[in-house]
Amino acid sequence: MSFDWKEYIKLAEELLKQVDEAHLRSSISRAYYGVFCIARNKSGYKRTKATNVHKSVILHYQRSHNLDYKFVGKLLDELRRNRNDADYNEDKVIDLRLAERVLAKSSMILEKL
Repeated sequence: MSFDWKEYIKLAEELLKQVDEAHLRSSISRAYYGVFCIARNKSGYKRTKATNVHKSVILHYQRSHNLDYKFVGKLLDELRRNRNDADYNEDKVIDLRLAERVLAKSSMILEKL
């Protein structure tokens, strides 16, 4: 049985119940990875192990002729930057509003996929 990546998005929602920075950063990270893996699998990159798979998947959607998929690509790119800040940039201010926006964008991506 394979893992359901939507579980990461549910976890991201749960993490928002604690508003300390570690939980907010983790929420952003899990929300991104949840929608990224769903988008990756739908785009045909499921088995790709290349280090640039994130960029490849984002470009796949951004270059699509389907307007919904173009929107997915735009949002994935934004969420990836948010996730990078949350995971790697200790100087970046991560607050509840940002984490809530990330979750809202994650929901939008799921709707378009």
